[in-house]
Amino acid sequence: MKDWILIICFLFVIPVAASNKDNTTRLSEAEKLVLVNPQKAFSIAQKVYADPSLTHAEKIQSLFIMTNTSNLLQKPLTVIQYGNEFLKMANNREDLATKIKILGILGNTYQFLKLNEKARYYLDQAELLLASPKLKDSLDLVRGNTFYLKAMNYFYSLDSDIAISYFNKAIDQYSRSKNPLAEINIKLAYLNKAFCLINQNKTQEAWENLKFAAVTPNEASKPYPLQFTELQDAFIEFGNARILAAENRPAQSNEVLLRLLEQRKNTPSREDIENDSYELLIENFLQLGDLAKHDYYESLFNKQSAKSNRESAALVSQLIAQDSAHFAAEKKSINRNYLLLIIVSGIIMVVILSVILLKTINVYKKQRDLKKKVFSNL
Repeated sequence: MKDWILIICFLFVIPVAASNKDNTTRLSEAEKLVLVNPQKAFSIAQKVYADPSLTHAEKIQSLFIMTNTSNLLQKPLTVIQYGNEFLKMANNREDLATKIKILGILGNTYQFLKLNEKARYYLDQAELLLASPKLKDSLDLVRGNTFYLKAMNYFYSLDSDIAISYFNKAIDQYSRSKNPLAEINIKLAYLNKAFCLINQNKTQEAWENLKFAAVTPNEASKPYPLQFTELQDAFIEFGNARILAAENRPAQSNEVLLRLLEQRKNTPSREDIENDSYELLIENFLQLGDLAKHDYYESLFNKQSAKSNRESAALVSQLIAQDSAHFAAEKKSINRNYLLLIIVSGIIMVVILSVILLKTINVYKKQRDLKKKVFSNL
């Protein structure tokens, strides 16, 4: 479960001043497309952001849409680019809730890149802002998302006790929220809490949380995205396999895993759950003494892991290069500004010295003229 991408729903509406009806209309259109067609939503927001006449609110909204859709499209470097641009601008009281959401998305992104400490840095900032008296009491979804991401950060750090405490906080906030997106996020919280409990060998509690994580038949009419429902069902099945393995029933666990892999062979590739399944099959077949199948699934696992590690390393390398280029540009800008400051300061000093010199010369002339008058009268 370590590579499970932590996409939770951050979507919300930022009020925009009606200073430009065309931009307001386009941003409203982009917001409606975020979950339906994130690529198109990103393109619209990007074009709007290029307009030099945007108000502060429109810039904030454009940056949020670009950051959020980049997160949904799994483009971590773009998330970091626009997310940090947003943070530089978000200084107004009205931006506080949005700032917390951006900090959460950035924390989520760094977690995906396996940069755990960097992820915690952003998530800690988000949690600190939750205590602000300027934050509306009605933003339960925002609080829930922040606690959920903090829980996942500790889950990645293998600290299940703290992770579970944050999952409980997230579930409490989602339960209070009237936002329909909370119904999706609470199921993710129950799912990952179950995996924490499995790590602690609390299989009965884990099984109960997996039940809460499931989309039941009487909930089928609710607006759960199809991809979410399918993935949730797959991870619940994997959780059941983990529980069976933890209860020393490797053969039954393998039946669940092989059925899961068969169901998923024609679906879009999701290396995270497939690789986790291979890893558990390796352990189960070793326990059963079937070395041939153990070696087979180990080769699949190593192949997938190597590919995933290469992709992660490439993304981190690109991020380092991106940060280095940004630092170089900032340094160049600072040096240019410093040089300009020196030149301006030099000009001012020359002017001041010139004025002082002229005054000195005038005083000297007056003294000389006075002396001439005095001597001429003797």
